[in-house]
This record gives sequence, C-alpha cells and structure tokens, in this order.
Amino acid sequence: MKHKIEQLLMKGLSILLELREPFLKRWKHQLKKLNYQNDHLVAKFETIIELAFLKASEDKNLNVDSFIFSLFSEWQARFSKKEEEYESIFLLTTIEHLFHQLLANKSSATFLDHQAVQSIFSRILDQTFLTQNVESQNQKWLKSIISTNIVPIKWIAVVKKNQPDYQVETVVCSDLYPADRHLLDICTSLKAGEINYLSLAIQKLVGRSTDEQDIIKIPCINDYLLICPEDLMTEEQIMFIKGMYIRQLKLLQLESKMEWKDASLLFLQSLIRTKSVDDAVNAISKGLVDFMPFKRCALFLYNHFVDKGIGVSGYNVNDSAVQQIKEEIFTLPLIDKYFFSLTHSQPLYFSNASDILPKKFVQDYQLKSLVVLPIFVPTNSKLLGVAFLDQGADTPFTVLPETLTTLIRFGQNAGELLYSIWDEALQQFCGPQTILTLREKEVLQLIADGASISEAAAELHLSSYTVRDYVSSIIQKLAAKNRTDAAVKAIKMKLIS
Repeated sequence: MKHKIEQLLMKGLSILLELREPFLKRWKHQLKKLNYQNDHLVAKFETIIELAFLKASEDKNLNVDSFIFSLFSEWQARFSKKEEEYESIFLLTTIEHLFHQLLANKSSATFLDHQAVQSIFSRILDQTFLTQNVESQNQKWLKSIISTNIVPIKWIAVVKKNQPDYQVETVVCSDLYPADRHLLDICTSLKAGEINYLSLAIQKLVGRSTDEQDIIKIPCINDYLLICPEDLMTEEQIMFIKGMYIRQLKLLQLESKMEWKDASLLFLQSLIRTKSVDDAVNAISKGLVDFMPFKRCALFLYNHFVDKGIGVSGYNVNDSAVQQIKEEIFTLPLIDKYFFSLTHSQPLYFSNASDILPKKFVQDYQLKSLVVLPIFVPTNSKLLGVAFLDQGADTPFTVLPETLTTLIRFGQNAGELLYSIWDEALQQFCGPQTILTLREKEVLQLIADGASISEAAAELHLSSYTVRDYVSSIIQKLAAKNRTDAAVKAIKMKLIS
C-alpha cells in the first residue's frame, strides 16, 4: 500500500513539473486578478515556488515526503506570523486549483492525474499542522522537563528561527527560581538577529546572573532550546533533552494529523453510506456538526443557471425553514465580496454575521459569528454550494486556523459527493423549470427521439440556425459533452421523456 501511495505522489510531482511553464504564466495572471494586498506573503510564496521547481527538477532520486518536508521547513521559517498562517493556506489551495484547471485543459488527462495532484497538496496541508498549537504544547513539555528534575534547570526557553530574526516563543522557570509574569510576557516579545542576544536578554529579565556563558543552546530542527542549568550539563544530558524535544515535536505532528484525519475519515464514511440526494445533503450538514466543532449547520446549493442559493438541509436548525430560502445569490454581500475566495475552497470566518447576510436572516436565526464553508469540487473547479456554520443562537465565537484548514478538505469531500449526483440534486431541489425553457425542452425531446437539426427545425417551424443556438444553450446548461449526452442527462433528470 505504501508503495502505491508513493507511486501516486511521484506521479503528482511529475505532473506539476510537466505543467511548470503554463502554471507560472497562469499564476502571474491569477495574482493580478486576485489584487492580493499582502505583497510580503506573495513574495515568500514565489520564492518557495521557485525553490520547489528547482529542487524537483535537479534531484533525480527525489523522495516526495523529504521534498515536501524541506519545503515546509522553508515555509515554517517564513510564515511565522499567525495572521499569515491561514492566508498562506488560501494561496496554497489557489495554486492547487490552477494545476487542476491546467489538467482539465489536457484531453489526455485522467481522473487519476487529478488525484495524484491532489495527493501532493494533501501532504503539504498535513505538514501545516506541525506549527499549530505548538506553543501551548511546548509550555507543557518545558514544565514537564523542569518538574522531572532530570537536569536541575533554572529556566528553559524555546526560540524560533523566523528569517531574518530569532524570536522567543515561550519561557518557563523552575519553582525554585520564579519570575514575575510580566517579565515572562516581555521575554516572549523579544526578537534579535543573533540568538546570543536573546540568551543574554532572557537571563537579565528572569535570572540573577548576567553571565551569558551559563546558557546552553541546543538546535532542534527549526527550533532552539535555551537552557539555564543549575550546574554544568554533560554532553549526554544535552543530547538526551534534544532527543526528547524532537520526539515530542514528532508526536505533536502525528497527533495533529491523526485528529483531523480521523474526523475526515468519519465524515467520508458517513457520506459513502448515502443512497439518495436527501441522504447526501443531510449527511453533509450533520457531519459538519458531528465531526467539527460547530453546533448548527445550514446547507445551500448554488444553482448557477439562475444564480440562486437554494436551501436544502439544516442540522440543529429548522430544516423546512432552510428549504424555503431561495435567494438571488449575487444580491448577498457575501457573494458579491467573497465569491473568488469561495470558488477557491477558502472557508471564511466572520465575527459579525450581519456584515455579510441580510438583516432578516440574522434576526430569524439569531446569528452572531459565522463560518461559511464552500462546497467545492477541486478537480472540476466548480462551486456547488455553501454551508453556514455557527455555535448556536446568539453565540459569538472565534475559530482556530487549524479548524479552517481542516474544513477545506471537508468542503471538497462534500463537493465530490454532490458532483457525482449533481443532475439529480438540481432536479430535486431546483426543479426543471429553472434549468431549461419550454422551447429548449421541445428541441431536446426531438433530438432525443432521433431527429437531426434540420428535422427538428422543420418540426418546430424554426430555422436550422435557431435550433443550433438552442442546442448550444442546452449543452452549456446541462454541462454536456454533446447533444447526445445532453439528451441522456435530460432523461435522467426527467426534463424530457
């Protein structure tokens, strides 16, 4: 099994390399279209993209996981700011979608090719969890090291290398050498171009000695441990603490991965068991509450034929009330302002729901904070709907970056399920009258019965050019390959007999 996954990853990497030139052109165009304000972050991304293509093309015996980890090490060093963490994930998913779009333009591309590309970006998303919640976990670990008294320690600190500076993440003191809380807070705001300066600054703030030589510096992957021991430390003690810290980093990474993958697997299992359109939409809305930290969910499908959002399912809200909502989708501030983000898999958090939704909805459902999750198909670049998630009536809340990151895959899994039954979903929830006009159905019925363009034109007393226009519109509306495919889809959707 491991060999098969490695093969899929290598296939994905080879596809990325093959599409390098068209991707770089499309990427430049995409940035202009985005009008992205964070030029600093974009510059970092462009550096990493260039580095990725260079490494992948030069290393003939490339191991994909090692390749991704080396890129992530660069990512971790550059994307240190919490406010940039989620923005970087949005740009990453934008890049993935560009590759899917390029693949879709290749007549020889297969669904397996799309899966191979998706597997690469899934691995990269896995790695992002290494940085999330690390600070609180590090504090627990540092306290544990001090309390076990393996090595008598006055204080211990974790320092991150955030180019071009070093920055103190956390400092923990022994109970025998306590420090004022305010001084510890000052320590965590410190940064410097050289780590020795930080050692001296921490020692002056929380220690009694100013002798910088007392401080032990231990490099650990992308971090540094600064230790102020009571006595001299042996090389064995230093290596022991270094080994323990690296192990806890790896365990934290594994735990983070397993938490979201377990949730994602359970969500997928609930989707796979569905047998009808109703089952599918209800499983999506229920699963987003059962397996993610939310209390309520309302699911809407996007009918792009008439630009309307159609309410289809609610969980812990009035289901029938949700199904009554049919809104002109482009009249909503949400869609007008954030449509591009939604069509690139980006979940959106709003502290105040009234900023994006009509007052009536905010009042009827007693909305405060809100998360909007796009139901998106990455392999076809299609937005099928959105899910609104919150913590219950009149309940404001905040959301962690890792929650939004995990939601990306939830939205894509839901999108893949709905896309497989999309014709039936449109028929059931949107109604045939919103898809094809009466004349279009008459033309399509004749085509399905075997009539040629000229025969259909004669039957309906229309010109052949007019009938061709109708056929072209029908093919576009039904996302069909040709008129025969359109007829098959229309029969399946019960638009014609």
